[in-house]
Amino acid sequence: MINTVETIRDLEVAEGRRLLHDFYHERRVKNTLELRTLAECWRFCTQAREVQLNDGRRVRFEARLGAKLGTRVFLEEVVSTYYANLIHGTVYAGAVVVLIAVGLYLAGFPTWIAIAGFGIEALLLLAYAIVTAYSPPDDSGSMHSTASPDSLLASLNSSVREMTNAISDLFRLVSQTDIRQDVLLTRLSETISKVSSDTSRKEIEKLDELKDALTEFTQELHLNTRRLNEQYVRMSEKTDQALQR
Repeated sequence: MINTVETIRDLEVAEGRRLLHDFYHERRVKNTLELRTLAECWRFCTQAREVQLNDGRRVRFEARLGAKLGTRVFLEEVVSTYYANLIHGTVYAGAVVVLIAVGLYLAGFPTWIAIAGFGIEALLLLAYAIVTAYSPPDDSGSMHSTASPDSLLASLNSSVREMTNAISDLFRLVSQTDIRQDVLLTRLSETISKVSSDTSRKEIEKLDELKDALTEFTQELHLNTRRLNEQYVRMSEKTDQALQR
């Protein structure tokens, strides 16, 4: 096993960037959690003065990069190289979340669900923009650079344009849905009015029939009453005549 001590100016030079990739692969195999690997790589980029690799190499750095420059190297060499596709896929997953949130909003759920979906997608787009902005160009010291700044900028613009079009389509869908709801409500009101009119007309017809029946019954009652009175008068007269005899 090699057991030597090397001296490198810092992690920003080509040798330091190659060493950072070796360090990342070692920690990725060693650690179970991916977040722990990222945290160790970030601390290594910002604070490391010396490192001992598993192959026996010991490397010292003449200077530390610090938080600002170290974070830049971390984004360029680790995040942009190994996690760009993951972040890109997460952005599209966020678009699915937005669609689901808008669907729930249209189904009658609270408005904050749709707002939360748009907020999540905005954060994912911001993360993707940062990763794309720090993607290393072809002429840098990175060993894994595959895209030029123009192509990365074009990719970012395309992604943002796609998401903008998707959001515009969602708002247009919401507007069309509101219009359709108004039309449906108008038609429902007209139908209810028509049904009410038909029902009222039928009820009036029934009331008229009942009124005619009551009138006929009243007339028959009056006729029967008059007949009874006449019979009562005749019986009274006969009774008086009998009493006179």
